[in-house]
Amino acid sequence: MNAREAIKTSAYYAMGAATRLRALVDREPNFSGAFPTLELAQAALPTDASSGYDSDDMVEVGLGHMMGVLGWDYPVMFWLDRLIREQHRISLLDAGGHVGTKHHAFGPYLDLERVDWAIWDLPALLRAGKHAQDRGMVSKDIAFVETLRDAGKVDLLLASGLFQYIDISFKTLLDRMAERPRWVMLNKVATRHDTDIVTLQLIGKKRVPYQIRDRKKFEGELKAAGYVIRDSWTITGLSHRIGTHPWLGESESKGYFLERV
Repeated sequence: MNAREAIKTSAYYAMGAATRLRALVDREPNFSGAFPTLELAQAALPTDASSGYDSDDMVEVGLGHMMGVLGWDYPVMFWLDRLIREQHRISLLDAGGHVGTKHHAFGPYLDLERVDWAIWDLPALLRAGKHAQDRGMVSKDIAFVETLRDAGKVDLLLASGLFQYIDISFKTLLDRMAERPRWVMLNKVATRHDTDIVTLQLIGKKRVPYQIRDRKKFEGELKAAGYVIRDSWTITGLSHRIGTHPWLGESESKGYFLERV
């Protein structure tokens, strides 16, 4: 390669790098905005996005991904398997359980015939879940409930990926149940070492409020509700930085196994 060809080649790669960099800069960030409250974050959304997850067009977003076992599911599977073996039969309320994604994912690995599994979620997701069940795409063993209280008394509350999106506190969630469960498993809770903030996450073509909680405060709420943290874990692959507010640092995704005291 002579000098002229070397210069042309260098210019080509430089142009390619610049194009890739420009694409990254121009790409809409997955997380944008930072608000002190959920209400302010919701007010920042355009009118056509106010429904958030509660819309039919959001049902299919990421569905195939969620139907399989993912890395962050293993601590949940470990504790659920242990409870099934120790208790022989348990009742479980899957809050934010979508159309039965975790039941489908865990089925090949756990003895779910010994689990009475109920799902509570937003109306659009419940409709989709019942429709999939009628078509034989979701297990007939799942009960879909419209309110938390409709699930009755349960042994275990599972909330995997719920607390980023739910508009009520942990205590309020418990208060809306028929009775407080003995065990609670929370997974994928977005936390930080500072005050609560709410950002807007791009999911599909919509943005939805995404809550990042003050970890010390949140864990204090768990204990104040009458639960002891028996186990906790960090999901390193789910840390996020807000594209428009990078100075706020990365979130840390946490999981908890709780027992009522």
